[in-house]
Amino acid sequence: MKSVALYSLMLRTGAEHLTKWRPERISVDIARQCIRRGRRSNATVNVYETTDREGTALHVAYVHYGPELYDGADFVTDIYEMPTAALTAL
Repeated sequence: MKSVALYSLMLRTGAEHLTKWRPERISVDIARQCIRRGRRSNATVNVYETTDREGTALHVAYVHYGPELYDGADFVTDIYEMPTAALTAL
């Protein structure tokens, strides 16, 4: 089964530059758990259907956590890039 690419971004309070982590590969199950956790913690969660450059169907989930959830950060955003085939194979 194809994995999910997770991209994480954070802006620390008082910092001028955005902190970015390298894309991390996680399983579809872990991605679903993290997205559900975002919904339960009142983060802004948006899911979009799109395709990549080769025409492969993708779901992109955007989870934006505000400053109330992380000390010392103005926001934390996680972006999950999930192949649609991996979602429907479950």
